[in-house]
Amino acid sequence: MQFEPGANPTRVKAANQAAILKTIYHLGPIKRSEIAQRLELTLPTITTNVNSMMARGIVRETGDGRRDRRLVGRKAHPVDIVPESRHFIGIELQGARRTACLLDYRGRALYTWEDREDCPDYDRNIQLSCRLIGQALDACGLTLEQISGIGVCAPGLVDHERGILEIRPSYNWRHKDIRGDMAALSGYPGPISVENNACARAYGAQLFQREVLGDAQTFAYLFINQGIACPLVLNTATAFGSLVGAGEVGHMVMTPGGLRCNCGNHGCLEAYASDRAVLDRCGELLAQGRTPRLRELCGMAAPAMEHVLAALEQGDGDVAEVVEQAVYILGVAVANINNFACPDKMLIEGKLFCRQENRERLLTVVRQNLCGVIRSGTEFIFVEPTACSGAMGAAAMAICKDLETYVEL
Repeated sequence: MQFEPGANPTRVKAANQAAILKTIYHLGPIKRSEIAQRLELTLPTITTNVNSMMARGIVRETGDGRRDRRLVGRKAHPVDIVPESRHFIGIELQGARRTACLLDYRGRALYTWEDREDCPDYDRNIQLSCRLIGQALDACGLTLEQISGIGVCAPGLVDHERGILEIRPSYNWRHKDIRGDMAALSGYPGPISVENNACARAYGAQLFQREVLGDAQTFAYLFINQGIACPLVLNTATAFGSLVGAGEVGHMVMTPGGLRCNCGNHGCLEAYASDRAVLDRCGELLAQGRTPRLRELCGMAAPAMEHVLAALEQGDGDVAEVVEQAVYILGVAVANINNFACPDKMLIEGKLFCRQENRERLLTVVRQNLCGVIRSGTEFIFVEPTACSGAMGAAAMAICKDLETYVEL
C-alpha cells in the first residue's frame, strides 16, 4: 500500500512555487491578484514567489497594468513567462528516421532537423540522436548546461518512470534504458523524460494546441504510423492532464484469428490499418503486377505512403480498395474507443488523412458504429502530420516536467 507524503513547510512551499509557475505558464499574462484567487493563496505569498521568479529571469511584467487596490502605490502589471529564459530539446526515435528540435520555454522552435538514415540498431540510434543534440546546440549557440530538459520518445511500450523502452516488436528492441544511455553518451546531467511517441504528441497537444482543445475536460490522441496508439488524457481544461495508459489500441483484436500481427497475436487493428499494413498490401499488389500507377510512382523501390496517396490522386482502383478497407476498420476501432471512453475531443494524426475523402469516409464509418445512447458528442479533429511533431511532443514533455517539478532552492 502506498501513502501520500504528509505536508511540511518545505513541501508546501515547493508545491506552491510549481502551482504558481504553471498558472502563469497556462494563463499568462495574468495579474498577481488573479493568481491568488485561482490558487486560493494569499496575495503576499504570490507576490513573494513571483518577485523571486522575476529575479531569476523566468517571469516578467508585461503590458500596462491598472492600479490594484491591494497593491498600494503601484499598478498591477500582469506577469508572464520569459520565453528565452529556458530551452528544451526533443528527440523522436523511429529507427527509419530520427527527428530533433530545440524549443524555448513557450515552444517556439529555434532548431529542427530530420535524420533519415534507416537504422534498426538501437545503439546506433542512440549515437545518432546524441549527435543531433550536439548539432542543435551548435546551431543555436547554446551549451548542455543551458538546456533545462530533454525529452525522448519512441514507438512501443515505455516505462516512463524509469525511462526504459520495454519493447518495440518491429525492431526487437527490449528493455532498453533510453534515459541512462542518452545521459551517458551525451553527458547531459539534467532531467531526461522518456515516453511513447503517441503519448508525447498528446503532451504537445496540451502545451501547444490549447486553442484547439478549448475547454475540453478529456481528449484522446489517435496516432497512425507504423503502429497505432491512442492515449487518453484527463482533466485538461485548466492544467496539464493525466495520461491514462500507453493507449496501445493497435493491438485490440478486430478479427479473431485474422492476419498475424508483429506482436505475435492474430487479427490486431495494426495488422489491417497501420501505415505498415497498407504498404504491405500495396507491395503484394505490386508483386502481382497490379497497381500500374503505383509502379510508375515508386519504380522498383518499395512503396511509401507518399506514393500511395499520389496513386489515390491518380485514380488507382487497387490502391483505393486497400485504403478503403484500412479506413473502414479504423472507423470501427475509433467508434469502439469512443463508445468506451467518451472523450470530449479526439485528435487524429495519420498520413492517410491528408486526403479529405479519407477523413469523410472515416467519420461516416464512426457515426455508423457509435452508440448514440452512450454519447455522440465527441468532436473529431484531424491533425496535419509533420516531420517534427514527435520531437516537438518530446520537448513538450520536458517542459511539462520542468513546470511540475519547479522549486527554488
